[in-house]
Amino acid sequence: MAHVLDPQHLRDDRDYRAARTELRQLQDDDSDTPAGWRLDELAQLIDEYEAALGRPAVALAQAAVSP
Repeated sequence: MAHVLDPQHLRDDRDYRAARTELRQLQDDDSDTPAGWRLDELAQLIDEYEAALGRPAVALAQAAVSP
C-alpha cells in the first residue's frame, strides 16, 4: 500500500503531524494485522524524528491524547 510516509523517515513537521494523526487512528487495531504493523512503523518514525530534533519521545498513550 503506497503511502506518503513510506520513505522510512519523516522529513518535516507536516509529515510528523500526519504520522501522529494516523497513529491515533490506528491505536486500537490488533498488533498482528497490517494496521498494527503500520502503527509500530509510525511509532518508530515518530520516535526517530523526535530524537533528531531533541524532543523527548512521546509515549503511545500520550500521542493518542495530544494533537
